[in-house]
Amino acid sequence: MSVREVGVSRRRLIIFRVLAGLAGAFFLFTLPQAISPWGAVTLSNMDGVTDPNLHRWSAALAGGPDLGMAGLLLYLAWRPLTAPLALQWIALAAIVFLVVNVPFVGVYIAFIALPIVLVLIAYPQPRELLTPPWADGVRVPLLVLGIAAAALLLTDAGRSLAAQLGGADELAANFDWASNAEHLVNIALAAVLAGMRRPGAQTLGVMAAAVLSFMGVAAISVPADPGSWGLIGGAVAIALGVVLLAATVSRQRRTHVSLAART
Repeated sequence: MSVREVGVSRRRLIIFRVLAGLAGAFFLFTLPQAISPWGAVTLSNMDGVTDPNLHRWSAALAGGPDLGMAGLLLYLAWRPLTAPLALQWIALAAIVFLVVNVPFVGVYIAFIALPIVLVLIAYPQPRELLTPPWADGVRVPLLVLGIAAAALLLTDAGRSLAAQLGGADELAANFDWASNAEHLVNIALAAVLAGMRRPGAQTLGVMAAAVLSFMGVAAISVPADPGSWGLIGGAVAIALGVVLLAATVSRQRRTHVSLAART
């Protein structure tokens, strides 16, 4: 048992580990969607779809961030009390999912968020989830980088939401534009939160960097798909992902060296 787990109900800790592990496994099923740019197109909803090839980018944008969330949930199942900020992002992502999608798709889609709700309820230290992300301060270079990435992502999310409200094409009929907006907002939130000093910021930074780089590769693979960032946008996303990862890992190494020096 780690120092952080001392004084925590063992039963509640086990329940949380199980639920987080199951939720992580649940979101791993989005892998076929994530790899749609390079193989068969996998969509969770086929209503209004006449040309699946038009949905390769949207499928990847739905699957990539969800795989990132799966990775965080599995990490939390392994080390449940070491990354509360990651769980705060997961909670925010669930809220964004509901706010953006329910008005277009309907209330029934809220059931997809049920695994997250159960994980949040079971968390052994609920007060940690109410602590402001900036309570421990910020890492200015990472925060600036995250804000820059978020500005680009949120601009694209706005365009996607406008396209969904317009409802004039096949992606709108399949609610792909709404899904695109949701996932873009959630990647932006992860990038900004990676600049915090709270436990879990570095884990979140690695996830955000991986998702940005993955989506950059996907954009380059399907540059002409509706909503795709294209060749230039894909290259920018990869560059941002690499820089964010390097900054996160560098900060983690400096933290470890500092702790070792103190002991």
